[in-house]
Amino acid sequence: MQESFVAGQEALLYFWAIGDLHYRAVDPWQRAHVQRLASMYHDLHELWSQEGLPAFCASPGDLVETCEIRDYQLAKATILLELERVPFYPGVGNHEFYGPRGELPVHMGETYTSVWQKPLRYSWSEGVVTCIMLDHPNPHNLDDPKRVFISDETLHFLNATLEANPNGPAVIFLHCPLYNTVLERNSERHSDFSSLDYFFAPVNSDAVRDILAQHRKACLFLSGHTHSGWETPGLVKTEQLGGHPVTFVNLMSPWYTGNHTGPTLNKAQDKLDYLPDAPNVVPTFAFRIYEKSINIRVRDHKTKHWLKEWNIAL
Repeated sequence: MQESFVAGQEALLYFWAIGDLHYRAVDPWQRAHVQRLASMYHDLHELWSQEGLPAFCASPGDLVETCEIRDYQLAKATILLELERVPFYPGVGNHEFYGPRGELPVHMGETYTSVWQKPLRYSWSEGVVTCIMLDHPNPHNLDDPKRVFISDETLHFLNATLEANPNGPAVIFLHCPLYNTVLERNSERHSDFSSLDYFFAPVNSDAVRDILAQHRKACLFLSGHTHSGWETPGLVKTEQLGGHPVTFVNLMSPWYTGNHTGPTLNKAQDKLDYLPDAPNVVPTFAFRIYEKSINIRVRDHKTKHWLKEWNIAL
């Protein structure tokens, strides 16, 4: 695929985003995981040596499979080692609140903040671009754990941060996609988890959209959670909100994509079976934000090829 960056223009921001990584400090899981992600890290290093380092990498949640401290320690040590000089911004997902050993829910968020030295929700600036990492709700605090509901505190944080930074583009990260964005490749086979299911998209997605509609600089909304497969409808979807475009991107997952696929660990935790998706891709996304457009590319690190490119007007 030919690269088509905006000729003669310097990007306001170049960054990389990675979907659900699911580090787990269990030997058979870790062996398969290392082997799977080796192509990703190796290809990223090659790309960055050619194109230059991005301003940062971000991953909006499910960096770990469980909230056990050893999973966190493995994830942080590996990611920071592999990314080297590239700053990394983590998010919190539903798996950060998964405690297989009966961990107390009240301590799960504390583990995340202690290890990553980040609050559950936060923002940072890259030049004129504002980046906002929102928090996936703690399922233990929901009326129904299978129905995601973004808290009033998180909605207020999103609105207040956008209000405080009105003069440049804004990129929002949230673990789960909004309702009716990313869908399924084959609904009869239930080939993918879908944003039409309220476990995978917030019941109050309209409340998030209402805030985005009020702020013309909100241009990108990046999520993971669904492990959507390649060419799933709505992987990249632009909506007109409040008279301006907002582009929603589902980051897939380099660990596995699709439903009925991925890792299966036996009860003794000494054997793991891995079923790949078709197509079997190891995807991550590169973003360049310009004054009047956004360039989005998705890379398959397994084949070292760009899968697709989008150029979206602002």
